[in-house]
Amino acid sequence: MSSVAVGEPAERAPGRKRRGGREVFLPFLLLLPAVGLMLALYAYPFISSIYRSFLVKGQGALTLSNYVKVSELYLRDIFFSLEIAFLSTAVAAVLSILMATYLRLGSGRVVRLIGSVYRLPIFIPFVVVAQMMTTFLAPHGLLNVSLAQIGLVNLDTPPDLLNWKGLTFAFVWKQWAFMTLIVLSGFEMIDNTYIEAARSFGAKLHQVILRILVPMSRASLSVALILAFTSTVGTFTLPYMLIGGKTPTTLTVDIAHRVTYFGDYGVANALGTIAYILVVFTAVYYLRYTVRREVYEQ
Repeated sequence: MSSVAVGEPAERAPGRKRRGGREVFLPFLLLLPAVGLMLALYAYPFISSIYRSFLVKGQGALTLSNYVKVSELYLRDIFFSLEIAFLSTAVAAVLSILMATYLRLGSGRVVRLIGSVYRLPIFIPFVVVAQMMTTFLAPHGLLNVSLAQIGLVNLDTPPDLLNWKGLTFAFVWKQWAFMTLIVLSGFEMIDNTYIEAARSFGAKLHQVILRILVPMSRASLSVALILAFTSTVGTFTLPYMLIGGKTPTTLTVDIAHRVTYFGDYGVANALGTIAYILVVFTAVYYLRYTVRREVYEQ
């Protein structure tokens, strides 16, 4: 009996080892469909777009002629896209910090009501926002008509807002609610004792924001800035419907025009590659932050 009892675990050990070997590969098999889908829908088009940006229709050799044409025709639009993205993201960040501070430190029915309503722009698609802003910012649209009622605008010569000003306003209106949601989540993770301690030492509201809330939720604010900036650079419908064929315009509009009117996929891919470069640094920072956070949490 004792020999059988002692030998039984030794006989079962190889079986456990084999089952453990299968269990090691089982997670990879479960992830294979998702990884394959990501490679097919994102990685392959990304690599193919970069490769085709060096090809010219009718020529088999790789060349930089597409990028030369981009520098000759669309250099101004590249800087315009960057300016709009930086400006709208910065303004939306300031508004989101103020709104998140109000929702974090305030109380009462009004705060709860605003906390429920401010999220609405998140669920409105860009194409709907573009249609709304076209009506709101038109020369005789709702904004100018309202300003004319109080004597700030002359409707005979109304200001033109369907340009970079209106585009920036539209991006800020669309992005600030999304950024507020992320920033507010970071503010709510800060313990009240830090805020109460700062106030007990006589800290004003702006000091609480700049020295307590913002530094302690820097990670959430960084993620909000990155996501807002990248989505602004890659948006097509909003600049296309607001400023149309005016110059300068954004890279996404240039890509659509290059394909629709010229059938020039080489230059369009070159413009797309430049758009990748504009956001690659923020993407790398986001990935590094995500990996670092996961390592620290372990």
